[in-house]
Amino acid sequence: MGFFKTSRNSSIDLPAGKEAFQQAVEKERYRSDRSNQTYSLLILSLAIKSEADERIHQAIATIRERIRTIDEIGWYEENQLGLILPFTSMEGANLLADEICGIITAHLAPAEFLACELFSYDPEKVPESEIPVWKKNMQD
Repeated sequence: MGFFKTSRNSSIDLPAGKEAFQQAVEKERYRSDRSNQTYSLLILSLAIKSEADERIHQAIATIRERIRTIDEIGWYEENQLGLILPFTSMEGANLLADEICGIITAHLAPAEFLACELFSYDPEKVPESEIPVWKKNMQD
């Protein structure tokens, strides 16, 4: 069995739809529980009809150039773009969030970018009997 290299073509790749992205978040949580590794989730709330706006597609292409291959990007909700950041603590995700928010604001008008929310899941800090609790960090 051999290894092969794949590449992303951001002009063709579309972000995952809401259902697929929600499944990816759930899979990442299970992976995190098994490996006992932290991951973070970045949610960008937009005030525009995202899928119909070419500026969003350009921003997504720029974001894809910045994030790692293992990071996932998709629609968390209709006007909320999400990024799953495996093996990423709140501190590391916070640094990336600043860059991602800068990318979004470079492509959209200030009134079109509503919020940036950052959540981090650490399986060591969640009792086994409880549903995971997210730490929330709002960016202005």
